[in-house]
Amino acid sequence: MSSNVKNSLLLIIEKVVLLGLGFINNILLARLAGPDLFGEFSYIVSFAAIFSPLAVMGLNNIITKYIVKYPANSHYYIKSALLIRLLGAIVSLAITTLVCLYAFNLDHQQAGLIIMLVAMQGFTFLYVLEFFYIAKKQVSQLVKLRLVTITLINIAKLIAIINAADLTTLIFLQGLETVLIGVCYYIMYTSQKHHQVYKLQPKKQTYLALYQKGKWLLFSGVAAVIYLKIDQIMLANLVNTEAVAFYAAAAKLSEFWYVFPVLIANVYTTQLSHCRFKHPTLYQQLLQRLIIVLTCSAIILSLATWFFADNIIALIYGSAYTSSAAILSVHIFASLFVFQRAVLSKWLILEKLYKYSLLSNLLGAVVNILLNLLLIPKYQGLGAAWATIIAYMVASYGFLFINAKTREYAKVLHQAVLHSVPILTNLIHDLKVQYEKHSKKNN
Repeated sequence: MSSNVKNSLLLIIEKVVLLGLGFINNILLARLAGPDLFGEFSYIVSFAAIFSPLAVMGLNNIITKYIVKYPANSHYYIKSALLIRLLGAIVSLAITTLVCLYAFNLDHQQAGLIIMLVAMQGFTFLYVLEFFYIAKKQVSQLVKLRLVTITLINIAKLIAIINAADLTTLIFLQGLETVLIGVCYYIMYTSQKHHQVYKLQPKKQTYLALYQKGKWLLFSGVAAVIYLKIDQIMLANLVNTEAVAFYAAAAKLSEFWYVFPVLIANVYTTQLSHCRFKHPTLYQQLLQRLIIVLTCSAIILSLATWFFADNIIALIYGSAYTSSAAILSVHIFASLFVFQRAVLSKWLILEKLYKYSLLSNLLGAVVNILLNLLLIPKYQGLGAAWATIIAYMVASYGFLFINAKTREYAKVLHQAVLHSVPILTNLIHDLKVQYEKHSKKNN
């Protein structure tokens, strides 16, 4: 097994395990703490998430590229990115403090907990160190560290939930996970003396160059977080935090699936990149196959969830969350656009259309905010669910028709849908042939 495939599998397995742990704790929190506390918790976490991209500064993929290209000067770029992200984290905390104290009608506890969580999330500036190990194909070290750290934190969260911990304790544990992972990254990196291997000192020009390269991805990240999290913030302010609880319970069930199309698209990134430059026809075929497979998966998932929504909510959350069933039956259909967006995101990067990633997320954010203002006062969580679907549709499909360059992807998408039956038939045939070859080889 090649190192690339092995590393990809390790990251996928880790993601699924950690996603499962977090999902279980969220369900237990919702059931045991009740809608009031769960709503407050979800509101504070969503509010804090709005400011998180500033501690990343859009530099993740850019740093990986430079480490691969200039391995002898890895720490030169790592140190430059760390300082930029640290500045971003400080700015994030300052903006959060001003917003909490003057822009929103928050009580002292809410404001204090949001500021505390943003401060602790600021330790994500150290997460740039993980891209050093990814670029060096040393993923197993990262996986072991994160699995141990996050498992211990989730056990602590579980104990806190079972013992009816207060909101402050739950938010502190939420932030502590970020702090511990960041500190562990730093200890691992420095203990292996990687920070002593560099030939150049970072300069002002380096910081400015990295910022310029990352700014579009930074702005896109901010816009994406806004249209992902703004619905819960607006529900709390236009209705109450109990409405947030009912909506968050449904949204977490829908969003649980969102990671899988991203993981699948990541597995095919190298193959797409290779075909893009050397085999244009295969490139188009691979894009269409991915689109159809992910779209069909989303359709099956959406219809099954819609049909069994009442039973799913009753089984997982209990009778206290009956109102979440109607929200779930609508919100799940956003997966139709989220799943194909995973392919679109890869296409935008391969075609170097970074500005259009920002544009799509900005349009999604604006549409989501306007529709939430219109629908939430009357329909509460159900209105927010409809606003989410339409916003995802605009961000993942509607914006494609704005520019000639993005209309190229719309053509690929339409061709995939129109020829979905032969595409799936050919795919099944190819898989069957590969399976038969594999069987003969083993025999």
